[in-house]
Amino acid sequence: MRFTHTLAAIALGAVLAVPAAYAQQVKDLFNKSSADQKIDNADAAAMKQLAQANLNEIEGGKGAAAKAQNPQVKQFAQKMVTDHQQMLNELQTLAKSKGVALPTSGSLKDQAQMKIMENTAGADFDKKYMEQMVKEHQKDVQETQDLLAKAKDPQFKAAVQKAHAKIQEHLQLAQRIASQTGAAAGGTSSKK
Repeated sequence: MRFTHTLAAIALGAVLAVPAAYAQQVKDLFNKSSADQKIDNADAAAMKQLAQANLNEIEGGKGAAAKAQNPQVKQFAQKMVTDHQQMLNELQTLAKSKGVALPTSGSLKDQAQMKIMENTAGADFDKKYMEQMVKEHQKDVQETQDLLAKAKDPQFKAAVQKAHAKIQEHLQLAQRIASQTGAAAGGTSSKK
């Protein structure tokens, strides 16, 4: 009988210890993954800003690809959609791993700019779109350069570096096409 009580006590102890040990392991795992994935508030805000810029380029590129007359402008607009969608997808994956919620639509300012562009057609549209692309990409090159200096999270910094290189490429292409369409190609070099 004594053996039965001892065996029952051991079994009961084991049954009670397993959930407590399991709960501690889950808690430790959760705390560890949360700590590993934390991102600085400034980096999170910059990540949202970069996502917003990508969304604006995607939406604007779709409209321009449909409206442009010049085949080079159409091709450039489609490249904006493709490249910025890829950058956005990569950023969304990183943001999810860091617990950052990104915007899902373009900014009101850029939506208003697209509305204005809707009233333009033909070669005039092509010229104005390319002028806008040069101006925006010059600004974006500077902003991503600034982000590279400030970003703390190594994964985010790598994403910004990759985006910066792609934006520089876009600026050079925009300047070339702008000069061919009679648009202002801008005087700022993309080299730093």
